[in-house]
Amino acid sequence: FSPCTQLCPVGASYRTPDGVMLVDDKRCIACGYCVQACPYGSRFIHPVTHVASKCTLCYHRTTKGLLTACVEVCPVKARRIGDMKKPDDPVSKIVSTEDVHVLKPELLTGPHCYYHGMSMEVR
Repeated sequence: FSPCTQLCPVGASYRTPDGVMLVDDKRCIACGYCVQACPYGSRFIHPVTHVASKCTLCYHRTTKGLLTACVEVCPVKARRIGDMKKPDDPVSKIVSTEDVHVLKPELLTGPHCYYHGMSMEVR
């Protein structure tokens, strides 16, 4: 599990069965523990809702079979989403055959976001 999930005192941070990290904004008490613990610096206290927030990978869209907004509008297809359980999926093929990396693999958080062609300085 990720540090942000482990440190949440009310269980508002969680991983969905399909591996997406989310925050239940109805349970969040905005203590900020998950913001400080996030190893990727991707969490913040939302200025309007005043609870912890982060990219949801458009979970409301992907669960309906739609692409994330950023994937859909990317004009050069630099962003992609795929099904790693399907060997014939284009993203699954890229991950299994090309040089891809995850951020901070040493933390053993089990990230599902892969980067193609990422330089050592970024890693």
